[in-house]
Amino acid sequence: MPEAIFLSAITLLIFHTALLLKKRFTLTERFTNTVVTFITGGAGLTITLPLVLMFEGDWLWGVLLIAGYLCGAVSGYASAGVAGAIHISMGSIMGLMLGEVLQSPALCGLPVQEWQMLLPACSMIYYAIVSLIIFISYRY
Repeated sequence: MPEAIFLSAITLLIFHTALLLKKRFTLTERFTNTVVTFITGGAGLTITLPLVLMFEGDWLWGVLLIAGYLCGAVSGYASAGVAGAIHISMGSIMGLMLGEVLQSPALCGLPVQEWQMLLPACSMIYYAIVSLIIFISYRY
């Protein structure tokens, strides 16, 4: 299940980056920064959480930092590139911490429960809802 969540989150990030590249001439800088902030923040959390559950993700932060910068930079605004890098790094830090707690709940003194492995699916649902809202906002 984490593999499917990871691949679908990567697909959504690439889809939104392609949309930003296509609409870069019609978007204002303020709207582009907002879109990039939401896309990369959700992508960082949703991509990192399954990867931490599958294997060690020490190398992942640098790769996601570059992906976040590129997601913002294709829009043509340098501030969007910086916003993408910052928000994908914050999302990946949150995903890393949440993944470590899911692997070892004793870190926070939490009891082990069966439903806690559904959290990556909930993060994917969150990212899909954010993606849908952003896709709808492109039309208006």
